[in-house]
Amino acid sequence: MLQEWLLKLLKKLLKMRHKGKRAVLYARVSTTDQKDNGYSLPQQKEALYKYCKNNDIDVIDYLEEDHTGTTLDRPKIKTLRNIVKSQKIDLILFHKWDRFSRKTAQGLIEIENYKAQGIEANSIIEHIDFNVPQQQMMLFMYLGIGEVENAVRSQRTKSGIRGALKEGRHVNRAPIGYIQGKDPYNNNKPLIKPCPDKSILISEIFKEYATGLYTQEDLRKKYYKLGIVRSKSQFSNLLSNVLYTGRVLVPENGNELCELVPALHDAIITEALFLKVQNVKFGRSNVRLNSKSTSAHDSQLPLRGGILKCAKCGSNLTGSRSKSRNGSYHYYYHCNHKKGCKERFKVSIAHEELENLLISLQPSKASVRLFKAILIDEYHISRADYKKDSNRLKNTLKTLELKLDNLTEKYAEGDVEKNSYIRLKEKYSKDMNEIKLELSEIPSPNKGIENYVNFGLMLLSDLKSYFQKSNTEVKRKLIGSIFSEKLVFENNQYRTTKFSEVVDLIFHSHRDLQDLEHKKGDSISKVSYSVAGTGLEPVTFGL
Repeated sequence: MLQEWLLKLLKKLLKMRHKGKRAVLYARVSTTDQKDNGYSLPQQKEALYKYCKNNDIDVIDYLEEDHTGTTLDRPKIKTLRNIVKSQKIDLILFHKWDRFSRKTAQGLIEIENYKAQGIEANSIIEHIDFNVPQQQMMLFMYLGIGEVENAVRSQRTKSGIRGALKEGRHVNRAPIGYIQGKDPYNNNKPLIKPCPDKSILISEIFKEYATGLYTQEDLRKKYYKLGIVRSKSQFSNLLSNVLYTGRVLVPENGNELCELVPALHDAIITEALFLKVQNVKFGRSNVRLNSKSTSAHDSQLPLRGGILKCAKCGSNLTGSRSKSRNGSYHYYYHCNHKKGCKERFKVSIAHEELENLLISLQPSKASVRLFKAILIDEYHISRADYKKDSNRLKNTLKTLELKLDNLTEKYAEGDVEKNSYIRLKEKYSKDMNEIKLELSEIPSPNKGIENYVNFGLMLLSDLKSYFQKSNTEVKRKLIGSIFSEKLVFENNQYRTTKFSEVVDLIFHSHRDLQDLEHKKGDSISKVSYSVAGTGLEPVTFGL
């Protein structure tokens, strides 16, 4: 009876203390709150207005929002601060303290700021009498409970996410090329799967970039029109996304280091292709034909830098652009004016004549057949070497894998320090990736010869198109592989120049090629690898 009497007395005193005061009502909810605790906005609003009615409190404004309570950087809190500055209120009321803040330190500072302006912030359910110092402990507890609940929930969520990642399950939004789906073995769990249309485009992007013939921006613009809508940074990240290889990255967590695990979803590209793309992207591979730094005008002047020789003085020609009277620019190849030589001609004319020269290089059908036979013959001769190389690389890879396993065991047992483990792991992983890349370059018995021969015949049959599509460095390599001497352009045409031994053999000397078909060993090898040796090898070979 006494307890009930005291409770009634406290309510009466509270009503008297708040009677006639002006208040702003605040309600907050998040998705988790509504699901777990039933803190719906209508429920909070109803309780707040009922409290004000029962205690003769004038409601000046009502604010509500759907936002996390872990920060006070919230839209309605900013509105509330502006109202506080206006000095038009005496109270700020909310349902429970965790509706106001789930961060103890932030909440206490905000409450003190209100106090400094003569405004009281309080809960209608967990009321604090700020005139009683002992009740400050209750305030700390109410604010702390919300923060602890958040921390526990966050820990559980992170643990669940890490567990899913270790299973090989991607837990975020599906990257472009994949779509959201259900695990066929567990319909309650999500599992991404390749998009029927866009996964093919993603695969083509990786294959084309691996050739080194295209910049990221070239491919981004091309595939943007086909539906792969990505900004420059997003496209760059796409090329380094390991998810496309059917693997999932598990990030570092405390003493657990980051690791790659086999994914439950299907891969869009092979690991070997992914490694090629990384080498091209970061300039670590000779596959990257456009990796050298070039000037802004190099793409317009591919024949400068030792390709063209001055017809008057014999020096190497350079090139530059010139501005006409109407403001347009034109490119020219020219000699060094400081040496007194005034040789100069338009780039467009020189390029047109070079393309006509390349068009004239059409091998006869008999030469194509014989060259194809030589390539196939050489391929079969080399298969024994391929097998030896493959076995050697596989054994080396196995040794490195064992070293990495032993290193991981020693780290888990505390015999190896973390820094040493990370350094050695990176070294072993790098060596393993290089070996995997080498293995991918070794043609398989079934598909290697087809790629190699098709590339060779395509190059021979349409030199002009390959030249036009290539970047500056590839163009220079191609010209260097065709001609044995520097080009001389005079009177709007190229002087008769010597072709390289291989080109002369294929395009002009059918009989010599036929004789070579019957030779063995190094002679055939020189022919079959001459074009590839220039850096124009089929870079998709072995994919």
